[in-house]
Amino acid sequence: MASTVSIAGALPTPDADPSLSVVFAGGWSVGYDWAADHVVTAGAPVQPLFPSPFDRDLDGALLGQQSFSDFEYIFQGGNYQRIKLVGLQPDGDPAPTAENWFLPSDWTALDAVFPGGGVKSGFAYFFHGPDYMRFDWPANAASTGYPKPIGPNWHTSGDFTRDLDGEITGLRGFRTKAYLFRTITTRVNRDGRRVSSGGFVVNTPVYCRYDFNGEVVDNTVTDPADVVGQWNGLFPLLDAGPAIELGLAWIRAAETAAAATPLAPATLTAFGHHFMTGSPDATVVNTVRDRLRQIRERLTELPDKFKWTAGLGFAAATTPGVLTQIGDEFSTFHGPNGRAAALIHEAGHFLFDAGVDVPEWSGEVVAGEPQGLAVINGVTMPRYSTIPTSDALVNPSSYAAFAQETALGEDTRFGAARPQR
Repeated sequence: MASTVSIAGALPTPDADPSLSVVFAGGWSVGYDWAADHVVTAGAPVQPLFPSPFDRDLDGALLGQQSFSDFEYIFQGGNYQRIKLVGLQPDGDPAPTAENWFLPSDWTALDAVFPGGGVKSGFAYFFHGPDYMRFDWPANAASTGYPKPIGPNWHTSGDFTRDLDGEITGLRGFRTKAYLFRTITTRVNRDGRRVSSGGFVVNTPVYCRYDFNGEVVDNTVTDPADVVGQWNGLFPLLDAGPAIELGLAWIRAAETAAAATPLAPATLTAFGHHFMTGSPDATVVNTVRDRLRQIRERLTELPDKFKWTAGLGFAAATTPGVLTQIGDEFSTFHGPNGRAAALIHEAGHFLFDAGVDVPEWSGEVVAGEPQGLAVINGVTMPRYSTIPTSDALVNPSSYAAFAQETALGEDTRFGAARPQR
C-alpha cells in the first residue's frame, strides 16, 4: 500500500555530525544526511535506545537550548523523558508534558513536537489537532497568545491543517524549512502512483514544506511515489523496520508449527503447497526447520550487510553472503505484507542461494487472479507447484510463502502478485 511510514520526528546530532538528523518512525530510526541530501545508506534502520516506552511511537523530540543545552527531550503518550546528551542516560523520571511545557491541561496527547528553524530557531512547537503552542527557550515559557490554529498561521490548507503525524526540521541548506507529514487515505496504482479511481486504497504519508523565514508553504507533495522519491532512501529504510518485525513474527510462527509432533494438518497442507510434499519425512522437516532458524537469525542481524541503493530498479536484490539492497520500489510497490515477504525471500538468497528462484506466483492463481509463468533474467520459470521438493528446499520464495501460511492460517502469497498489500 505504498509507504506506510508515519514520521514521528527527528533529532539533530550537532556534536557527532552537524549535517545529520536521526529520523524516528514507529519503533525505528534512520540517519538523514542533509549535506548529501540522502539517508545514511548503511547501518539502518535501527531501534532507538531510549528507555521504554520512549523507544517507539514518539510524539516528537527536541534538542535542548539555552540552559537546557545538555539535554534532549523525547515525547510520547502525554509524557516526556529528559536525556543527558553525555552518556544518553535518562535524567530523572518521565513527567507529564502539558504541565511542564505550559500547554493546555487537556493536551494529554500530542500530534507533533519539533524545533523551529531559521529565524524561529529559538522556539519549540507543539501541535495538537488543529491548534499549536509555541515554547520560548530563552524565556523558558510559552509564548503569549497561544494556542493558535495551525492553518492560518502556518499558511497550510487541506490535509495539513490538523492531525499531523510529525515533522522534520531541516539542517544545512534546508535549515529554514519545516517538513510537515500527515497520513492520508488515497488510491494508488501498482507502482504506488496516486490515481483518481481504481487501483488500491491505501493509507500513506504526504508532506508540505514550510519556510520559517518567509512564513510560507513553498512545496507540497501528495503523490505517494514522489514522497518516497524526494527523500532519497528515508522511506524504504523506515519501511524496512516494521517489515523486519513482521517477517520475524511469521518465521517464529513457522518454526513453532514445524517443530510440533505430530505436525498439524494445516502445517502438512502448507508443506504440500510450498515444499511440494504433504507427507514430509524427517529429513525434509529438519531441513525446513534449520533454514527457518537461519532466516530468523539473518533477519535479527539486520541491518548488517543491508543498505538502500539509489536507482536499484528492484524492490530488493541480494548478493549471497555479501549484501542485501533495497530500492525505492520496496516502498512504492509493496505494502507491509509484501515487504515482510521480500525480506524473508532475500534472507534465503543471502544464506543458501543455490540458483533456484521460482516465485510463489509463477503459473499459479493468487488471490483469485491467474498469473503467468515468471521470466527471470530472460529465463522462463516453471509453475511453482511443479518444482521438486529438492528445489523447493533451496527456493527462497518457498520459505516466505510457507511462513505466511503457517502464521496467518491461509495461503496468502504476499509479494509481487499482490502489489500494495
